[in-house]
Amino acid sequence: MFKIVDRYLLREFLLYLLLGLVSFLGIYVIVDLFEKIDTFVDHKAATGDIFQFYLSSIPLICVQILPVAMLLGAVLSLGQLRKFNEITAMQACGLSPLRIVRPILIVAAVITAGSFLMTDLVVPGAYERQSEIYDVKIKKKRISGHFGRNDIRYMGRSGRVYIAKEFRVSPPVLNSLLVQRFSSDSGKNELIQRLDARQAAWGYGFWRLFNGYLRVFSDGIETTALPFRYYADSRLSEQPDEFSRHNQDPLDMNLDMSRKDLSSYIQRISESGASVARYQVNYHLHIAFPFANFVMVLLGSCLSLRIIRGTMALGFGISISLGFAYYGLLRIGQALGHNGTIPPISAAWLGNILFLLLGAFLFWKMNR
Repeated sequence: MFKIVDRYLLREFLLYLLLGLVSFLGIYVIVDLFEKIDTFVDHKAATGDIFQFYLSSIPLICVQILPVAMLLGAVLSLGQLRKFNEITAMQACGLSPLRIVRPILIVAAVITAGSFLMTDLVVPGAYERQSEIYDVKIKKKRISGHFGRNDIRYMGRSGRVYIAKEFRVSPPVLNSLLVQRFSSDSGKNELIQRLDARQAAWGYGFWRLFNGYLRVFSDGIETTALPFRYYADSRLSEQPDEFSRHNQDPLDMNLDMSRKDLSSYIQRISESGASVARYQVNYHLHIAFPFANFVMVLLGSCLSLRIIRGTMALGFGISISLGFAYYGLLRIGQALGHNGTIPPISAAWLGNILFLLLGAFLFWKMNR
């Protein structure tokens, strides 16, 4: 059980954490609203649809801004206590710096675990709802009922890439379909088979193709070109609902995919012979990024107990500056990992490692 002093510290920390979350969330939504205002006006979007769009985006936004909010909570709560000599009083009673921040670190570990679960279980579904609201209700695209999606490009299994002009949901049909199969033997990325079909219909657990050509390649040279009116291959087993999903090749850290889905996606890309370094970095970031919440609290606690002693404005400014520094390191690590300069796991953990080392050094200096 937490003692009275622990509860007091936690109350201050959680208060400033909530303040940071609300502030950063508001700034994020306002900036994004100004960026999308032309789209909302052009498509005469209803106020309720805009509200649902941003409501669905809250889980993803919270995961992204939480590390900086945690840093702000630690810096402001402990900074204010130090400003009014409350930290000095605690140390005079025999509490070490580590003992003072222990309850905050425990809660930070719990929040870190919660952030990981939210990233893996909640964010992908929320992102899907956000995308559907934006496309269907706001931009008035027809992607439900007898209509699906246009301009399909999907990485299938066993090195297959599906490209289609249109996907219809009911019944499941792909129009103007092209299926390319690549070989990854000996590290090569060679096209070994190509299927062109006017239409493909789903049934009995696989796709049935109509009116097209089957082409076979060897060493980049076409060896066979067979026209067909009907072609069925049980190995074309990608489910219809896979084509109805929004393209999950996002810009940031693949936060719109769970680690399980991302692992499957990496395997499919690897089978095609393409580079998977980018996605391996993002896979490791699914753990490294939530862990940043704990690292930020550790660093913020050290700074507040040893260095920062001033106004809330100073603490806020330092928190924002360190937040930008962390995201800068995150991008640098991603870039180095994507081009293969450093291993994917090192690229994902670069920012955490540097900030953790800095926090550990400051703690060591305090306890000398």
